[in-house]
Amino acid sequence: MQGSEAGAVANKTYYDVENNAEAVLKLLGAYYRERIHSGKLYDDFPNFFLFKPGVLEGKEIATRSSDKLLLDDAIQRAKARNGYIGVSKFRNPKLGYYWLELSVLPFMMGDGVGKDNKGEFFYILTKFIEFTKQNPKIYGDLTAEIESDRDILLMLNGIGKMASRLDTALAFYPEKMLVSYNPKWPVTEVQKLLHSLEENDQDWCEMFFEYLKYVMGKKT
Repeated sequence: MQGSEAGAVANKTYYDVENNAEAVLKLLGAYYRERIHSGKLYDDFPNFFLFKPGVLEGKEIATRSSDKLLLDDAIQRAKARNGYIGVSKFRNPKLGYYWLELSVLPFMMGDGVGKDNKGEFFYILTKFIEFTKQNPKIYGDLTAEIESDRDILLMLNGIGKMASRLDTALAFYPEKMLVSYNPKWPVTEVQKLLHSLEENDQDWCEMFFEYLKYVMGKKT
């Protein structure tokens, strides 16, 4: 089987959370125990995939204490939300090595927001924006002024662009595996949203925070 075909089969294996345990153990063993950071093994797996935390439980995957703590933390946090551990692959093109970063999914309102999970956060933002459009009597319609205010249009387009980072993952996993939020948007959920907007410095967050307060203030 040629390289591209072999990679496609390998990718499908990694995406299957019910059957990817063997592949995950081989990959993470090479990375954390054998300290191998290059080679065909890395070429053949996708840039992002999920696996169940139980795959690692009770396994001696890492040799370094810091890595053991990192893996155990991911396992416990994923189990606490009945979720998954995500693996993101990155490559340094100059040095030719790969590195992995772990995340815990589904992303939930109230989680800290950084560069590695801002796609999930902005995806949830788009769901809230759509909710206000369909239910303007509750919090006000956040899209009501886009025809008359170019800044609002640019902001909402920017939020949508960052949310699109999730499109690749959504092609393989259902929404509920990646993000968790209350689609009815009760006040408690909106308060978490406001707190997350206020506490992170990602693009558009400060502006959207102020705009959301403005729209909700007019409504009340």
